[in-house]
Amino acid sequence: MKHLALIALTSVLFVEILAAAPAQPNRTKVRPTFTEGVHSEGSVIYTFVDEKHRRRLTLDLYKPANAKGPLPAIVMFFGGGWQNGRPGLFAPLAQRLAQRGYVTVVPEYRLSGEAPFPAAVHDCKAAVRWIRASAKRFGIDPNRVASLGGSAGGHLSGFVATTNGRDEFEGAGEHTDFSSAVQAGIVLCGPMDLLDDYMITRIRKSADAPEGDAVVDFMGGALPWTDPETYRTASPLTHVGKSTPPMLFIDGENDRAGERYPKMWAKMDELGIPHEFVKLPRAPHPFWVYEEWFEPTVNAVDTFLKKHLK
Repeated sequence: MKHLALIALTSVLFVEILAAAPAQPNRTKVRPTFTEGVHSEGSVIYTFVDEKHRRRLTLDLYKPANAKGPLPAIVMFFGGGWQNGRPGLFAPLAQRLAQRGYVTVVPEYRLSGEAPFPAAVHDCKAAVRWIRASAKRFGIDPNRVASLGGSAGGHLSGFVATTNGRDEFEGAGEHTDFSSAVQAGIVLCGPMDLLDDYMITRIRKSADAPEGDAVVDFMGGALPWTDPETYRTASPLTHVGKSTPPMLFIDGENDRAGERYPKMWAKMDELGIPHEFVKLPRAPHPFWVYEEWFEPTVNAVDTFLKKHLK
């Protein structure tokens, strides 16, 4: 009887251990199906980047279908190493945030194969200016605009946020009589310092590889050890100042979580600028495209903006 009891007890323990074992994260890709209650417009021209107005840039826009009153806006920059990508990559996140009460705008920007830094920055700032120029048309509150981006787009979001009021980064796009300042910035695993040890090591390792490195392409072929000033200028860290708005940083646990931002946070602390950090458990790069971490990302962004875009 004691032997049987031991077997029974062991079975119970085994079942409990199995039940406690962590399930695999749901890595199903999120699809752009969050359309209920959302009005969308795609391929809206927001600027031209050539003197003859032949090279146009477009954006996708999503907003609550029956919203009343001016709403806060989020301009969202997709990732892809500054060398590929498209606005549709952010469609699910933009749709879901529109369901939460935001007007979300996802612009295309010139990739490094067409034009290196600072072309993409000029385009991103032109998109913010377009938002204000079009505020009445789309029911946007021009005093509540946030930037958001993932990976390379996170870098661009951080750059837009830290260069509020810096005329030298405006470029020659449209609507120059409107401000490109944002009132909040959100960075999803984006590099803030292009001269940090990780980036230098990465570029050195890729120096002899035929595919090169995306950062070097973004810098127009310049290398950090021969032209550090270009890399310093292109780093959001360099531009943190009194006009930098509150910022949220989100990383996946399995993607150098928190390693990109300590110098940024130190400068923001010195200036008394609010910042928050969210680490998503077991999350990879890019976490926001997977079912497991999609809603946690939406919740973190919504919570932060409700606090800082009052």
